[in-house]
Amino acid sequence: MNRIALFVLLLFVAGCSTPQHSWPGNSRDTVWSAMVAAANTPDYDSNDPRKRWILVENVVDANATISQIIINRKLRRSLKLPLQNEQKDTRDWFFKIQLLPNNPPTATFDTVYKTLVPSRTIDEAERYFHLVDLLLEKPTN
Repeated sequence: MNRIALFVLLLFVAGCSTPQHSWPGNSRDTVWSAMVAAANTPDYDSNDPRKRWILVENVVDANATISQIIINRKLRRSLKLPLQNEQKDTRDWFFKIQLLPNNPPTATFDTVYKTLVPSRTIDEAERYFHLVDLLLEKPTN
């Protein structure tokens, strides 16, 4: 029984780790600019209707002095899946994104208030980091 409790505790702690992402080959200033742009223009379009949201409010405080971005975001959606009633959802997010003093540039993504479903935070971090990746892509000829 003790082994099961220890295993569950380890899974919980592993699931609560702060997502982070690095951008080798990019300067810190370029990454910071892309991070701020991604925070200001989030993309909630998705092929998966469960991940599609409407942005209602997006307040961004980007502090270059301490390399930190605070985002207060409100989202809504109306979801109608086959054989289910329409589901109306709202979600309020309060994110803290920190550009670490590492080389290559590395950022962490966390919620200010811990969520009951850590996978939602991971989904938001992946969405944000993907947008930063897209902004940092060099155009091909």
